Amino acid sequence: MQDIIAGVGKIRFDIEVDVVDQKGTLPLPFPGMDKSGSAVCEFFSKGHCKKGAVCSFRHLRGEKSVVCKHWLRGLCKKGDQCEFLHEYDMTRMPECYFYSKFNECSNKECPFLHIDPACKVKDCPWYDRGFCKHGPLCKHRHTRRVMCPQYLVGFCPEGAKCKFVHPKADLPVGIDPPKVAVSSTNQSSQTRSTNTTSFVLRQEFVFQKIPHFNLSGVGIVHCQQRHMQEASTSTQGSMKSFQLVTCYKCGEKGHYANKCGRGHSGFVPAH
Repeated sequence: MQDIIAGVGKIRFDIEVDVVDQKGTLPLPFPGMDKSGSAVCEFFSKGHCKKGAVCSFRHLRGEKSVVCKHWLRGLCKKGDQCEFLHEYDMTRMPECYFYSKFNECSNKECPFLHIDPACKVKDCPWYDRGFCKHGPLCKHRHTRRVMCPQYLVGFCPEGAKCKFVHPKADLPVGIDPPKVAVSSTNQSSQTRSTNTTSFVLRQEFVFQKIPHFNLSGVGIVHCQQRHMQEASTSTQGSMKSFQLVTCYKCGEKGHYANKCGRGHSGFVPAH
């Protein structure tokens, strides 16, 4: 009855379309970063992902490697379309939440995997490239490696069994923004406008530092009159404020306590 009266099945919000189309997702800084905590790319399963190795979502290949935790409880709604394995295999069970969170599991017959936290720490991709801005506070592992001198020269007879590192020159090429062509006329006009603006600013700064400086005699007279008016106003204000001062020793107005000659004995409080 609810679907008949107020059905919302036909209503689809824009955010739902953006999530399906993966709008707003940024590519990875460089390929090879850890994407184990990311969602599965919907376009890759259909063969339409254009981001390739820099896609921020997971690209699943081959057979399913992890058992579906929802299928174990009979709650998986995806069926054959699920990206996880619907088979009870102890070697492919998901990780135990309590052991991964608290490093302890009280269930002696826990069917989930107990993985050592030290084994889950992966190498820092930024450190492997040469520099990591997080330094010792990085959550990934910083492993110091020694370059193979023979490989750097050109050939290493040990090959993949070498105990030293064989660096790979697979750094991504940066994409510079396109440069806008500027004609010589526009460039010269911009240069003139910039020079004019800087000259005006310097001139205003000089006049602010020397307020009474003016080339005309009228300006000098005007500045002198204004200076005299400001001096008189400041004097009147100080005298007025001085008349309102009350001495706390004698109780009279017109002087401060440090200038009072009567002292504490001359003060008679009014009843």
